[in-house]
Amino acid sequence: MRIKALAQRWVWLLVRSLLIKGRFGSRPFAWKRLTGSEANVLMCLWNRPTRLPAVLDLLDSQDHPGGVRLFLWNNNRADHPVYLRALQERAGTGGALVRVDIVRSPLNFGSIGRFFWARKIAVTRPDAPVIVLDDDQDIRTSFVREAIEQFDPRRLTAWWAWTVGDTYWERHAAELGDRVDHVGPGGMICRAGIFADERFFTEIPDEFRMLDDIWLTYFARREGYALAKLAVDIDFVMDETNQFHTQTDLKPRFFDHLYGSRGQG
Repeated sequence: MRIKALAQRWVWLLVRSLLIKGRFGSRPFAWKRLTGSEANVLMCLWNRPTRLPAVLDLLDSQDHPGGVRLFLWNNNRADHPVYLRALQERAGTGGALVRVDIVRSPLNFGSIGRFFWARKIAVTRPDAPVIVLDDDQDIRTSFVREAIEQFDPRRLTAWWAWTVGDTYWERHAAELGDRVDHVGPGGMICRAGIFADERFFTEIPDEFRMLDDIWLTYFARREGYALAKLAVDIDFVMDETNQFHTQTDLKPRFFDHLYGSRGQG
């Protein structure tokens, strides 16, 4: 069993190194010509295969004048035909959605997988803003435009923003202007260049590698980025599918691992 575990670990490290180098294929679905003014939106897919058509509708309805380009990272290979069918059936769009690129991940890397896309963007455009969404979030038609308007290259500006005390659960939702100690990537805008540093992908402990929110918060603050509240409206759907319910014990343990008794203040 130990030999098998070591072999699996070696394969995982090898695949991760290739992804960090941008060596992954994707399938494009384009409805308009790219102009370079599109907003880059990153999303990870795992356990909501029926949700993609609604997500496409939400992004197609955005009022951002440059349009939207969506980068999808699918961690669940079994559901990939469902996603391809949804994209193929979208024969055209007269709205904001310009193009979708989808990756079928060779392994389940969790939601950190979407940041391989950000790293690839950062190779040529490190200062480009990237918007991160979760597929269980309903957004308003103004979301992308408002996020772009609030972009600051030295900040992670996120709707899921918290002021935290000495423990993970000692926290309250941050309002505009409050000190922000913790952010969740779903509903966030930041500079693509933060993910150009491969340590973001390699230094997260194996035990906690599915907890990209806590790691991103810690890594960003360590590298000198500030955190701020994003002034947008977002609603959650399909709460029963949220992986948060299985991570309620793991999250505070990771928090303590990173911060010890110092807290985040």
